[in-house]
Amino acid sequence: MPHAFIVRITLALVLLLTQGSLIQTALAADPAAWPTKQVALVVPYPPGAITDTVGRRLGNQLGIALGIPVVIENKAGAGANLGAAYVSNAQPNGATILFTSYGNIMIDSVTEAQHKLTPVAAVGPMTVVMLVRPDLPYKTIEEMVSYARAHPQKISFASVGIGSSYHLLIEQMNTLGKLDMVHIPYKGGAASMADFLGGRVDVMLATWLFAKPYVTDNRARAVALVNGERSPTLPDLPTVNERAVPGVKLIDGLGVFAPKGLPEALVVRLNKEINRIIQEPEMKAWLTNEAIPPTPMTTAAFDKMLVDEAKPLDKLIRENKIGMK
Repeated sequence: MPHAFIVRITLALVLLLTQGSLIQTALAADPAAWPTKQVALVVPYPPGAITDTVGRRLGNQLGIALGIPVVIENKAGAGANLGAAYVSNAQPNGATILFTSYGNIMIDSVTEAQHKLTPVAAVGPMTVVMLVRPDLPYKTIEEMVSYARAHPQKISFASVGIGSSYHLLIEQMNTLGKLDMVHIPYKGGAASMADFLGGRVDVMLATWLFAKPYVTDNRARAVALVNGERSPTLPDLPTVNERAVPGVKLIDGLGVFAPKGLPEALVVRLNKEINRIIQEPEMKAWLTNEAIPPTPMTTAAFDKMLVDEAKPLDKLIRENKIGMK
């Protein structure tokens, strides 16, 4: 074998071994280097829901940041608990994470007595409006509550599923307002909106991003916000708490979660990238315009918020023996 050929082969082997050594060194130096070839971002709602819409934008940017594909997987059902359970049972290796409304995670932590998922990053709170059909006799939140009080079980109220944050909002109104509205659970916002527009349900909740086109063309009337305070996006729309039923408040927003046991370095990496993405000018402007103000925070701060806000929900569920499944 020619000497020159042997030299070339030897040099090639040395280069290959050197590159492998450099890769191993880089991985050791950067424990947050992503260990999987792609990430499934599970959205526990059907396509077209607010969580799906935001999730696809976030997933695209997160894929760019991680340098691997981030694929949306819609796993709707059971008030978003189906998708959450799927992720909580997944291997904590970075291949599967959850993008959902954190109101449902708070409720799940109450009913299961502990978080079954690791809070990773908050995206922002959702502005949620109460919608009534324009053909109904009540035009304001005060009129609606008065009608409900005078006519028990005459108002049908849609939610996105038993055990969802919307379900608990209805239970709050019934309990604190001494009302008897009928809860009608659906498999997501699109299904409830279809029956709402078809005249088969009277009242529903929706994020402003989802509700806006229906309110704009007068197919739905927004009578109140169910958040704790008024929104800068809708400054003239009162809250249920201030005008009709004191104490009613929906705490909900969008966030990312991972299976328990995901290595801390990967949790920190995700938190850092998501906080950066939601503060980028284009993404921040889009979220703000859709009434989802970006709220970057550490994983510890996100976890504390969930724990603190779950306490009144725990009290409501226990004292009123509300079935959540």
